[in-house]
Amino acid sequence: MTQSSIMDRKQTIAGVVLTLNEEQDLPRALNSLSWCDELIVVDSGSTDRTREVAEMFGALFIQHIQPPPFLITEQRNWALASAGIVSDWVLFLDADEEVGSPLASLISARITLSSPTNAYELTPRYWFLGKWLRRTQGYPNWHPRLVRRGHASFEGGVWESFSSDSTVGRLSIPYEHYAFSKGLDDWLERHRRYSTWDATEIINYLSTASTSYITTRRRRSIRLVMSRTWYLRPPLRFVQKYILQLGFLEGWQGLIFSLMMFFYDLMTVVKVIEFRRKHAGIPL
Repeated sequence: MTQSSIMDRKQTIAGVVLTLNEEQDLPRALNSLSWCDELIVVDSGSTDRTREVAEMFGALFIQHIQPPPFLITEQRNWALASAGIVSDWVLFLDADEEVGSPLASLISARITLSSPTNAYELTPRYWFLGKWLRRTQGYPNWHPRLVRRGHASFEGGVWESFSSDSTVGRLSIPYEHYAFSKGLDDWLERHRRYSTWDATEIINYLSTASTSYITTRRRRSIRLVMSRTWYLRPPLRFVQKYILQLGFLEGWQGLIFSLMMFFYDLMTVVKVIEFRRKHAGIPL
């Protein structure tokens, strides 16, 4: 096969969804990936009907349970290396997300190009209690989602980015993110895990002054500043979301979401104090 024929060959794509008890949202995500050549669900140990739903949509269902703490970048990298994917490209979607037809068409067109780009960041429209939080969530807010298999990987733990050797492009048509689709309890549980990860990184950074503990390249400079001023995170987050990003223009949803992010950073601050006191042998 000549070099030109290789470049002209239609590129194939796999849609991969990571799950943990996602029977409610998974049908929407998988339906929006029906145009992909492969459909794969990589599960972290669901106890609901997630497997049944996945197989109903013709997806390959694979379970891979990480030892704690769960890191989304490790799960994505495991899928790339061990899920048996044969497609040229891999599009990662979370179960509470949806790819519309315009974005699907753009992806299909872009991956046929003979471009040096081997990874793409996509941006979500973040829906909260029926409203798109364009300002409060800083749209466009770029996330690593589309990767040429064998040419790039993920890093950063929870706050993910592409590996430093990636050649990254961006696709401007958004996907939909229904992050509050399962209600407050689910949101709190996810952000409880995120706050533990954040507090651990802050503790490691404060203990060693080494920036290597800030393992993500995504918004790295901001995260370094926030690690140094960790005790100010809750009010700074509220000011950022509600005032600087004009969240007050997004009605009561903007106010509630800004307050929730204040509480998330408050959890992080309390955990930093908790971890430091435990390490020093001081009662909580």
